[in-house]
Amino acid sequence: MDKFIKKFNKGTRYVNIVSAVGEDELTDLSEVSKDYLNKKCLKFIPASGAATRMFKDLYEYMDSKVDTDFTDKFFDSLEQFAFYGDIKEIIVSEGMDREDINGRCQIINMILDEKLDYGNLPKALIKMHLYEDFVATPIDEHIYEGEEYLNKENINLHFTISKDHEELFNKYVYEILVDKGNINITYSFQKEETDTLAVDMNNKPFLLEDGEVLYRAGGHGALIENLNDLDGDIIFIKNIDNVCHRSYIDDTINSKKELASVGLKVKEEIDKYIKDILADDYDLAVIENFIKETLNITYKDEITKDIALSLLNRPLRVCGMVLNQGEPGGGPFVVDNGDYLDLQICEKSEIDLNNEVNVEILNSSKFFNPVDLVCFVKDYKGDKFNLMDYINEDRYFISEKTYKGRKLKALEHPGLWNGAMDNWNTLFVEVPISTFNPVKTVNDLLRDRHRGVEG
Repeated sequence: MDKFIKKFNKGTRYVNIVSAVGEDELTDLSEVSKDYLNKKCLKFIPASGAATRMFKDLYEYMDSKVDTDFTDKFFDSLEQFAFYGDIKEIIVSEGMDREDINGRCQIINMILDEKLDYGNLPKALIKMHLYEDFVATPIDEHIYEGEEYLNKENINLHFTISKDHEELFNKYVYEILVDKGNINITYSFQKEETDTLAVDMNNKPFLLEDGEVLYRAGGHGALIENLNDLDGDIIFIKNIDNVCHRSYIDDTINSKKELASVGLKVKEEIDKYIKDILADDYDLAVIENFIKETLNITYKDEITKDIALSLLNRPLRVCGMVLNQGEPGGGPFVVDNGDYLDLQICEKSEIDLNNEVNVEILNSSKFFNPVDLVCFVKDYKGDKFNLMDYINEDRYFISEKTYKGRKLKALEHPGLWNGAMDNWNTLFVEVPISTFNPVKTVNDLLRDRHRGVEG
């Protein structure tokens, strides 16, 4: 408990950004190679989130009964949602009027509770995409993606899910896999031991009605432990809600192959230099240039053999970045770590915005948080890195929440691709904006890349 209180008292620790990542720091894509398929590949999909926030605007309408541009668009476009087929007959037979407040509330209630129960389902099981003879959930789309860029003979996918949704998940996946012997799907839960203490506004432990201390899920960054438990050479990471209609999938498939190809090329160079150093047959100047030019690490003092080894022998991640389109979130920056500068992904909340220079750097940021990661998690000998050794515990988030109307402060572990991967080697690669299709609200499903229409 004390370690959490100390973090609350310290507050969010700011990172020392030097500049926004620009063209000079991006890694050029090499030609796509199938060599990465010779490695054990696995796809990791964080999927524990409930769909509740997707329908936040509909819940608010139920409370206020006040029409908004959002709700007007939702009801005007109702037929375009993939789940409409499940409620159409009831709407028609019971004469629900979508222009009327009562009718709208009936329809929302049917979607969120009585018929579809979407208010209680994980986002992974929401019907999102409509095709000629079927509809698809994010689980279906992630499987389809995996079939296109993983080894077709042995497609490995791992989902992190909520315990509350385990039975639903198992039932859904079982029906998918009945006729597919080449697909292996596993899952895990965010570990309870990664929960963090909640405090009141005075940084004292937040007490429940029965006097027990409140602990909360430690956020996205806690999933580094789940990632660490997996056995794979190359791990592809992509959020559950970042899927698109299959008519738009080509860019996504190609970019995944490109990220894996360029990552493998750099990983092989890293391993070669490590082996050369250990065999005492190396050119330090060449290795120093590789560290600076390829890995974008600028060491402030002279690089010695031991320093070179420490900088090379780390997990490697290749991050697919898209141009910033105004979405909320952070982005890629050059960060001063004390002894050296390197590439990091930073959230806006990690940057001291009282500093005018930082504000200028943030405003000049051209790219958005990574939409895809491809991770190389084994060392030059083929042994697994212990990813828990490469976390910056000083990077964490403090946010204000409520519990039954009472304000509290919550603490989240270092973000999965922020502080939880702080001491990794990092490559940033620009990928097409068409690969970024998050579903944060239900109306996002009306975008062209979710409907399969040309914009």
